[in-house]
This record gives sequence, C-alpha cells and structure tokens, in this order.
Amino acid sequence: MLLLLASLAEPVVETLTTDRSHYVEGAITAPRPLVEAATALSNAVIPVVALSALLLVLLWSKVNGTALVICALPSLTMAANEFVHGRTVGPSLFLPALAGGLLVTLRVKLSDLVVLGHAGGLVASLSLWGFAFEPSMVLMSAGLAHADKSLTGAPLLAGIFSHSNTLGLFLVVSLPFVFLERRFWIRWPIVVVIAVALVLSSARTALFGAGVVLVAVALGWLLPRIAFRVVAVAGLLVLSALVVHTPFSEHDPAAYTFRGEIWIFNIAQLSGHMLFGRGAWYYSDNYGVLKEALSSAASHAHNGLLTTLMVGGLVTLGAVLVVIFFAWRGADRAPARREMIVGVASLTGLLAVSITETTLRFAGWGPLSASLLVPLFVYVAAAVTPPTPLPAERLIDGAVVPLTRRSARASAAPTR
Repeated sequence: MLLLLASLAEPVVETLTTDRSHYVEGAITAPRPLVEAATALSNAVIPVVALSALLLVLLWSKVNGTALVICALPSLTMAANEFVHGRTVGPSLFLPALAGGLLVTLRVKLSDLVVLGHAGGLVASLSLWGFAFEPSMVLMSAGLAHADKSLTGAPLLAGIFSHSNTLGLFLVVSLPFVFLERRFWIRWPIVVVIAVALVLSSARTALFGAGVVLVAVALGWLLPRIAFRVVAVAGLLVLSALVVHTPFSEHDPAAYTFRGEIWIFNIAQLSGHMLFGRGAWYYSDNYGVLKEALSSAASHAHNGLLTTLMVGGLVTLGAVLVVIFFAWRGADRAPARREMIVGVASLTGLLAVSITETTLRFAGWGPLSASLLVPLFVYVAAAVTPPTPLPAERLIDGAVVPLTRRSARASAAPTR
C-alpha cells in the first residue's frame, strides 16, 4: 500500500491542483510546487521505510538474500553501468531495488496483490465519476485535444493521470489482480468499471492488453493445470517474439499512430551502443531535441525492449530478463490455482502492452511503478522462498507432510 501511494501521490496532487484545460503534452505550463513536493516526499519515504524495515526484521528473523539480489539486479546493473561510463548515478536509480527489498523483507504474499486490483477499481470509479460530474479534472485538455483518437466519439478519459494512455496502462496492469478477489459481487463490478474506463480512455494498447489478460484468466479456469501451463508458455513466447519483432521490422514512420518513426529513430541511435545503451537519463536529458525531431510522445521508445536497450543496453536487459524469469517461476509454482492464473495473466498482459508501450522502468519510482514492479518482485520472492507449512503440517526430509486425516484429505483433493 505504501509503494502504491508513493506511485500515485504525484498524479493525484497534479489532478487536484492543475487546470487540465491548459495541459500540453510534454510541457509544464505553470509552476507545480505541490506536485514537486509530493514527488520528493514519495522518493524520500521509500528508502527510509525500506532500510528501517530491513534492519528491524534482521534483528528478529532472516531475510531471503536471493530474492533481495534478484529484485535489486536491474537497478544495480543500471547504476554500475552509469558509474563505469562516468554518468550521473542518482539516488532514484536505487528506488526500485529498495522497493523490492521492502516487499521481500515484509514477506508480502501473493494474495496481498489483490490491493492492486482494488486500487484499479477505485481509480476507474473516480475517473468515471469525474467524467460525469467534473470533466475538467479528468479529461485530456478538457476534452478538446486528440478527439480524432477517440473510439467512442467522447473526450479522452485520463482520470488522475495527465494522459489517457497512462490511465489505460494503469488499469490494464491492475486488472489481473482483481481476480484475486474471491467475492464475485465485488470482483465483477470492478472488472466492469475498469472495462468502461478503458474504453473511454481509447488507449488501444491497453485494450489489447486487457483482452490478453481476460483470455489468460478464462483459459486458466477452463483448462487443466498442466495444459494451461503449456498454453501459457506458448503464449509468453509468442508475445515475447512480438515485442522483439514489431519495432525492429517496422519501416513505415506512420505505423502504429506514428510510433514507427520513434522506433526507427531509436534503433538508429543504438548503433555502437547496443551493449551498454545511451544512459539511464537519455530521454530526460535529450527530451527537447527528441520532441523537436519527432513529437512530444518521444519521451521513451514506445516498446519495452527498445527502451531498455536505449537506457541500459544488453547488460540491463539481461538483468530485467532474470527478474521476469523468476517471476514466471513464482507464478508457475504458486500453490493456489487462483494465484497461479493471476500471475500468468499479469505476465502475459505485461508483455502484450510492452509491444507498443514502455512498461518496466528501473530508473526511478513513477506513477506506474507500483502496479508494474510490485507484482514482479512478489512473484520473484515466491519463486525462491520455500513454502511455509500450515499449522497441521510438518517437514520431513524437506517435504510438507500433513499430520491429521483431515489435512491429508485436503492436500489430496484437486485444486479448483
């Protein structure tokens, strides 16, 4: 919850203090002292709480060092990359690592990720309320801009964020965790509210990702566990291939609503920098030039793979892939079928939106960081942490053995 609040503090304060009618993408049209204060406070809270929690827990218990290292690997790799090449190593580079350390230290469970689903439902509900009663607070440029992009003819819904695409990404990565909610009278209304907000955002990438998530969830419940694991691996491989193939095979600058020209430009900039990238702060340091040469949307490469290569090269990409691999292992090994299905749906949805958007950023803690990184870190911890026996069980030769007839029957029953 703390990490989620740290992510959402900036957009919430910006929504409450900014006149959207004067919003211009990529530009700051007025001083934003409260927004900057909220960002600074969030960036300060994470390291203080994470380090304090780690020290306190170490006094009384053990912390899984393997999980800590894996979660910190992308941030540490980027920091080392910046240091070796004489670039600035800012403290924000370590925020994702500290966030992962906090989750591992406090032993956050897979079932706790339902909070992300509830947060998605809350943001979607507030966005729809604003759409009906306070449109100037939740629409892009008071609904005057990007009207040609709208799928419904209605103004683009941005909610608490400054762009409708950001709202769409937040909702689609929250969607899988709604299915951790066991009460159907809560679960399905949240799904419907998120779906309506996604349609009003007209975020095509997010809508595609939502479709992938729902298909994964449906297959998870319909197929036997072994068959679902096979289908899930195939789906992940196909989506991974699309993440790689789409930007590197596109030669039309106008393709994918002009993402083509951004991909072509970024691939050209990678020449001679494939191994180590152009630096963690490449986009922020050169945004003025990128905006002039391309568009205001050029603040990233609009592809998960390409952005990672640009900011950290193959060395950082390798670290990110390690995290994704262990997150997959954590999902695949989840003892509860519901948690396994949600983990697979989360990873497939992540890869789906990574085809045309940047998802995993390890150079700070932004509005989408909690929704994107927290699930990965929690599933990583689940992958490398031995299961805790229930009170009616004990460990014999490393195996969990039920001690009562009732627990024996429960352990033998098929998972539904």
